[in-house]
Amino acid sequence: MRHPLSPFTYLTRNPSKVLPMGFVIVLCVFLIAAVASIANSIDLTVRTIYRYTEFFTYVIPQRSTQSVPMDQRAILEMQPEIDRIIEGGVFFVNIKTVVGRLPFVVIGSTPEERDYLLKRIRATLVEGRMPEEGKPEVVVSQPILENRNLKLGDVIAGPLDDGGIAGSPVPVKVVGVLKSDIWVAMSSRTFTDKTFLLTPKCLLFTTKVPSDLDVVNERLMPVGRKGDGFLSPEKVNVLTRANLLAEVRDSLSSMYMIMEVVSATVIFVIALMSGMLSNIYFTQRIPEFGVLAALGISRARLMMKIVWETVILTVIAWAIGSVLSVFLLTYLAANVFKQRGLFLDAMDPWAYQHTLPIPVAITIFAMVTVWVRLKRLDAVSVIERR
Repeated sequence: MRHPLSPFTYLTRNPSKVLPMGFVIVLCVFLIAAVASIANSIDLTVRTIYRYTEFFTYVIPQRSTQSVPMDQRAILEMQPEIDRIIEGGVFFVNIKTVVGRLPFVVIGSTPEERDYLLKRIRATLVEGRMPEEGKPEVVVSQPILENRNLKLGDVIAGPLDDGGIAGSPVPVKVVGVLKSDIWVAMSSRTFTDKTFLLTPKCLLFTTKVPSDLDVVNERLMPVGRKGDGFLSPEKVNVLTRANLLAEVRDSLSSMYMIMEVVSATVIFVIALMSGMLSNIYFTQRIPEFGVLAALGISRARLMMKIVWETVILTVIAWAIGSVLSVFLLTYLAANVFKQRGLFLDAMDPWAYQHTLPIPVAITIFAMVTVWVRLKRLDAVSVIERR
C-alpha cells in the first residue's frame, strides 16, 4: 500500500481531477512549440531553398556593369582555396514561399560545367534528359517541381508568369528532373546568352575543400562589413549563405519583430493561464490539506508533497506534449507547410526551450497558492465543515 503522503497517491487515485490539468499542459506545450517553430522557420526556409550556397558562391556585378570587372576576377583567381571559377548566364523562375513568390536563379552553363556542379552537390538525373544547347529548356531538382506542382514537360517560366518578378520572354520547359534535396535549376549557356541579353553575367566559384567556402567568403566580403573584404562592394556583390540570411533578416526585420512580440505574448499568456489553472486545481484540495494538518502533518511536509506532485505532473505532461508536438509538427511540415514554401523543424530545440515557462509557472503558482492557504489554514474548522 502506498504511503498517504507519497506524491503518487493523489495522482493515481484521482485521475478524473489530474488528467484535465495534464491535458491543459500538453496543449499549452504544443501551442507554444508550434508558434515558436513557425517564428523560427524563416531562417530555415532560406537555408533550405538556397542551400546551394554551401557548395558554390555567386559573385554578381553591380548594376553599372554587365559582367564582373577583371580586377575583381583577378582577386578570386589569387585565392589558393578556390578550385574553379565559372562564368555563367542566369535567369529566374518564380517559387512559392511563405512571404510570397520569390525569384530563384537558373544557371546557364556549358555541359562540362553543368556536370561538374551537379557532381559537387551529388545530384543525379532520374527522369527526362539534360537541356539541349540553345533551347528554352531546364533541368531542375525534385523540391522545385514539388514547390511549383509541376511535372516533366510543363512550362516553368514564360512571358505570362503571374506574380513575382521572374519571367522569360519565351516559354521554358522542364525536360529533366534531378534527384537531390538541394534546390537547383540549370539551363544551357547558349540559351541564356542569346535570350537574356540585359541580364548581367555572374561568376560562380567553388573551393577544393567544401568546408573552406565560408572562410573564403568571409575573406572576400565579410558579413556586415562588406568594405573590409578583398572585393569591392561598389563593383560586385557576393551571394553567400551568411550574406543572404543577413539581408533577409534586414529586409524582414519588421516581420521578425512582430513575430517575436506575438511569440512572447503567447508564451506569457499561456504560462500565466496555466498557473491560474493550477491555482484553482490546488484551491479545490484545501479540505484534503486541512485533514492532513489535523492529523499532525507539518505544513513543511505538506509543501514538499505539493511540490513533488506538481513536478511529477508537469514533467510527465511536458514530455507527452513535446512528443505529441514533434509528431504533429512533422506531419504539418510535410503535408501542409512544405507545399507552401515554409520549412519547419519539428525538433527545433529553440522552440521547446520556450515551453519551459509552463512547468515553471505552474510550480510557482502551486507553491504560492498552497503556502498562502496553509498559513491561514484552521485545520479544526475544516474538520468541522466536513
